[in-house]
Amino acid sequence: MDEVRDTFAGPGTSQRRRDIWTHWAQLTDVVRSVVGGVPVAWLSGSFLTDKTEPGDLDCLYIIESSRVVAAAAADPRNASFLDLVVRNQVKSVLGLMVDSFVLEWVPTPGVGRPVGPARYLADRGYWDDLWSRERSTDDREDSIPRRGYLEVVLDGYR
Repeated sequence: MDEVRDTFAGPGTSQRRRDIWTHWAQLTDVVRSVVGGVPVAWLSGSFLTDKTEPGDLDCLYIIESSRVVAAAAADPRNASFLDLVVRNQVKSVLGLMVDSFVLEWVPTPGVGRPVGPARYLADRGYWDDLWSRERSTDDREDSIPRRGYLEVVLDGYR
């Protein structure tokens, strides 16, 4: 986290960049607290460019599914908060400059092609593909991987 902060919101960057980073760090602290740990977050969007005044920071939290379910079941306030994060409503409801999403990670054993949770695999592929594209009006050009996202290890897969 420190390296990302120093690179994209450190000294010499705009106040807006520092504010966006603060919002993301605050949101991330609460998400980690509610679910008891977040292995990684994928970051994307204009914040990771050389744009002086990015609009926001796009973040996909990858969280073990059992932790999401347990946190929501433990307290209705957790469920409401996680719903805001999952539905990308932290910007509109909480005023944070973050587009937030959650990918529920389902651990699968083995090193072969998994036959396990198809939804998780499809969702992970969706996000990887989406954030690898550079938007274009040309359908073929739009589908070619030309950019990416940054994976930030938070609590790690443990």
